[in-house]
Amino acid sequence: MSHLFDEQIVKAFSATIGEVAKTALPAAVQDVLATPRLADHLARTIEREVEQFAETELGVPPSLRFTDEFAFFDDYLRLAYESGGMSQKWCSRWWAHGSVRFRIRSMWLAYEALARKDPATCDELFLRTIGDHHMTLLTGERSPMLACDTSHRPGKPLKSDPVEGGAS
Repeated sequence: MSHLFDEQIVKAFSATIGEVAKTALPAAVQDVLATPRLADHLARTIEREVEQFAETELGVPPSLRFTDEFAFFDDYLRLAYESGGMSQKWCSRWWAHGSVRFRIRSMWLAYEALARKDPATCDELFLRTIGDHHMTLLTGERSPMLACDTSHRPGKPLKSDPVEGGAS
């Protein structure tokens, strides 16, 4: 029912909107066209739209900022989270700790998704909602790398007994 009202409202206002648009629209367009580096912004917008179309409609793999979790760690995470001293637990062979590598890989994939969705805010959003959360767990008192004081000591996976009676 409201659709019928919406149609009638649009009809009632269309003449006035058309008259106002004749004078206001050219000035508004000129203001936008005067935006510094507008062509650069439009080119980036078009590029993002083409990449998104290629990913969603054609199945083309997305272009990534980092090739894998190792590059992400070396070129981003390591720099964003500098060593904090004695209380910070970290092992230079972090990649040999399965749970650490698992978390860093999931952080990398989340970062890549954010970077595609909104490049302008991805760093801030990633650090605040994902990086700070995981890095606190990875470097704190319950770190999987806690035993690695002077040299690497592999962690142990969580224990798991076989499911009794078979899994359903």
